[in-house]
Amino acid sequence: MKITPKVPKKINGTVRFLVRSLSLKTTPIFLPLTQVPNTRAGYCFNNVEDYIKEHGGEAVYGWMIWEDRKKGFIEAEFHVIVKSCNQYIDITPRYNYEDKILFVEDNVRQSGRMKDNPDSWYSWSNIKIINEYVAEMAEPLQIKELDDEDSEIIPL
Repeated sequence: MKITPKVPKKINGTVRFLVRSLSLKTTPIFLPLTQVPNTRAGYCFNNVEDYIKEHGGEAVYGWMIWEDRKKGFIEAEFHVIVKSCNQYIDITPRYNYEDKILFVEDNVRQSGRMKDNPDSWYSWSNIKIINEYVAEMAEPLQIKELDDEDSEIIPL
């Protein structure tokens, strides 16, 4: 079965079930992609860190939600955006060229740079749900920068 997840069109019962499965009480919001020079798909931690150093703001960690409604599939991918002047800004381009995301803030899980490993971030694996069955739950990860191009994903 080929799954082609996209940004959900609306916040439906399946999205709410996913948010509850993550034990979150925050509300998902749609955010457009804000084009920022020198940002790379798949590098949201680096993109946001670099943006904040140059423009200010704060990092907001949470989840991008993707859905293949026809297949009964929904997942959340750990992500970070910028909060500046009380506005949320998503600056990380996507591999699938989506121009917006559905984002839900996660103020429950540990996230951000690791204090004892400054070349690493706390992150989480994707949660995957098929027909309201949690097939994979989010697990804690360490993302270790090896160089400007490569990272290592280490289960915690």
